[in-house]
Amino acid sequence: MNPPTIFRAPKWLLALVAVGLIALGAAGGLLAARAIPELSLGQTSAKDSNTQIVQAVTREQQVVLLSLGIQGIATKTSKSTFLGLAVPGSSRSTFLQYSFQAKLGLEGGQVRVTPTADNSYRVSIPAFTFIGHSDESFQMASEKNGALSWVTPKIDTNEMITALLNDEAQAQYVAQHQSELQSQAESFYSQLISGIDPTATVVFEYVG
Repeated sequence: MNPPTIFRAPKWLLALVAVGLIALGAAGGLLAARAIPELSLGQTSAKDSNTQIVQAVTREQQVVLLSLGIQGIATKTSKSTFLGLAVPGSSRSTFLQYSFQAKLGLEGGQVRVTPTADNSYRVSIPAFTFIGHSDESFQMASEKNGALSWVTPKIDTNEMITALLNDEAQAQYVAQHQSELQSQAESFYSQLISGIDPTATVVFEYVG
């Protein structure tokens, strides 16, 4: 009895089959990508852009938006009283000349950016704040004292300086420049976002 004959395919036929399988696999992969749009490169790019914008905007540091040159003359007057009545000629008046640079801005870590649609973002701006001051100069401009001013305690210029820079004064500086601060904030963050995505649309809201 003769042994069974073993069929051996030519090498060229094996190569042709391998090429066909590779082509079939590539076509199947293309169809799968079209059937599942979430896997497309465009979606990945958009997510990467969103992440970059969020990281760029929500920086953990103070952002200086305005630097103001403030100067003026502060005046304080005091007098002595006796039995509830002012003592004539006992008044003291001090005139203090001052100047300094005030820095106004916001806490960058409190800014929030939220993607709202394709290439659209909402930026939430916290309350503006007095960040700091520099280049301070305080000097006595003049004094005006009555004939009996010696009965009235001298005016403390340190208290006058403190009043120019205390929390109440700082809040007034911020309140006086709200519109400029909003304009600077919108310009700053718009440029920051457009530097990453030039086609982005940005809407601002103020939550402070």
